[in-house]
Amino acid sequence: MPRKARITVAGAVHHVMSRGIEGNSIFRTDEDRWFLKNLLEKNLRKSGYILYAWSFMPNHYHLVLRINTYPLGAFMRIVNGRYAQYFRKNEEKQGYLFQGRYKSIVSQDQMYIEELIRYVHLNPIRGGICKDVASLALYPWCGHAVLMGKAVWAFQNQRDILRRYGKDKKSARKNYEAFLRAGLEKEPGINSVLRDSANQTESIHNTSCWVIGNKDFVQQALANEYAERIRISKYARQGITVDKIARKVCSKLNVQHLDIKKKSRGNARSDARKIIAYLANRHFQIPLISVARYFNISSPSASKMVNLGEKLMDDLGLSY
Repeated sequence: MPRKARITVAGAVHHVMSRGIEGNSIFRTDEDRWFLKNLLEKNLRKSGYILYAWSFMPNHYHLVLRINTYPLGAFMRIVNGRYAQYFRKNEEKQGYLFQGRYKSIVSQDQMYIEELIRYVHLNPIRGGICKDVASLALYPWCGHAVLMGKAVWAFQNQRDILRRYGKDKKSARKNYEAFLRAGLEKEPGINSVLRDSANQTESIHNTSCWVIGNKDFVQQALANEYAERIRISKYARQGITVDKIARKVCSKLNVQHLDIKKKSRGNARSDARKIIAYLANRHFQIPLISVARYFNISSPSASKMVNLGEKLMDDLGLSY
């Protein structure tokens, strides 16, 4: 069944969750957790996203991110794709690791961000991994330990979050911890929305992508999503294909279209291949697998071309 596109809002906070297929574990050892953490760090640096909260559970993981214009879908494809390759290689098994696409919720940054962080950081307690808030501060696979100063991760933003709870670190951590404990005593209403999103079956009629905020924020997010879908639908009606994009780019860069599928390095044809991949995937929303098939390469190679093509577009001052 067709799937509805993600609702994403550049500059907004997003709660993201990925679950193992059929509830299976996605971690075997702490070495696996370190691999995913390092993978996230690399791609946070690359994307420029801000990480506020995170937790690794046995069969899923949570992130609270402030995203920018770098596509969230591309970020998650790289992270989940490369982690799944690593996991399956070490396990010597084939098949999927994650259950479909990641789940995501767009949130307005007015009180909701605190609720999202609390929800994510309390997961190890609600999941029975940690006994209480005191032991949670010692759990190394959750951002709570970082906020409490018990662990260090440069790529988790502490300053902006702690500022919401107090003028100095000591008082901020005390107030933040009290806010966390209050969430255990009385479950906030937002939790049911987050659980529904995580468990929902995804289709074009029943999407797992929610928006949390006041009326104006929700309406604007939905309007932006509608405009994006109209834009993509327009491209589909116009019959935009990777080959049509390739012909136009080759013409602009004075490259032979007949040779564009031939691999090369450090020349105009190599640049053209990267720009074509970027335009097809990011601008026209053509699936990465279609780009990979056009060039007869793997999806990870196509993803790398897309990222390099974006920089080339900027460096060369090109527009489509």
